[in-house]
Amino acid sequence: MYLLSVLAVVLCFLLVEVTQSAMGLLEFLDVMSLIFLLVLIIPIMLSAGLLKDLNNAFRFVFGKKKEAVLLELKRAKLAVEVMMKTSIYSSVFVMMLQFEVLLHNMAEPSTLGPIISVVLLTLLYAMIICILLLPIRARLEQRILEYMPSCSENEGQEEKEKEETAAS
Repeated sequence: MYLLSVLAVVLCFLLVEVTQSAMGLLEFLDVMSLIFLLVLIIPIMLSAGLLKDLNNAFRFVFGKKKEAVLLELKRAKLAVEVMMKTSIYSSVFVMMLQFEVLLHNMAEPSTLGPIISVVLLTLLYAMIICILLLPIRARLEQRILEYMPSCSENEGQEEKEKEETAAS
């Protein structure tokens, strides 16, 4: 099912390729923007101590249906959420830096369009990361909810415990 999310993102790029004759798929590739994002995201995830939990999130969602402890599921969900937020905040930070450089070196107005489009690619990459992480976060939330007993089960268990203590 996760493959559908990836295919949807790829389909959006292909639709832009087909409908916009001025844009090619290579116009969406800027290695330096990706490097800037990774330079910010990876150390933040490491310093938060959530890189292993992010790995566990992928393992819980894509791996074999192995029983996981509730705490591990919650930490994996937290890691995915932090990764999403970090990618957005990092992209905005990198965009601000790139805009500052752009405004400082604004000698040729004819180059503004291509430069601004490259600046905005950082935000596009962050949005792609978030879109691809949304189904993983949803699956982890489902596993957490399945793990927790329902309210009626809790009430029934509490009544059994009261009966057992009353009987002893």
